[in-house]
Amino acid sequence: MKTASAVVAIILGPVLVLSGGAPAPADYSAYPCLSYTLACGKTATRKPQAKALEGALNGNAEKGKQLAQARDRGNCLACHVMKGGSQPGTRGPDLSHYGSAGRSDAETYTVVHDMRTRNPETLMPPFGTNEVLSDPDIRDIVAFLQASR
Repeated sequence: MKTASAVVAIILGPVLVLSGGAPAPADYSAYPCLSYTLACGKTATRKPQAKALEGALNGNAEKGKQLAQARDRGNCLACHVMKGGSQPGTRGPDLSHYGSAGRSDAETYTVVHDMRTRNPETLMPPFGTNEVLSDPDIRDIVAFLQASR
């Protein structure tokens, strides 16, 4: 029987590269949701956490774009179509014009932090609750989404 890492290597190829161009560690530790040694693999599911945006957003849209499209961080492209992204997924809604939808920064922040507070059956990872993304990271992604028109 093949290990999860062996299956991932077969699917993705023998050499993975991080978003900065550096080779990924052989144990896939840079890809938490592909690794059984990090939070996405074996840690018990944390309860949903509703977290409100405190203060002004003050996010950096360009940094948010990089985070959202980085396969080793936000990895939003695994499920969503997004501005400037390549090889998007089709599981989640198209976010390429998210900023035109009229959603507030506060609503968007809460959803990115932990979508389970709005939809308990969601497939979207609880990025903030599981500490995959920090508060500043989520603010940057929200700024990117709001700038996508």
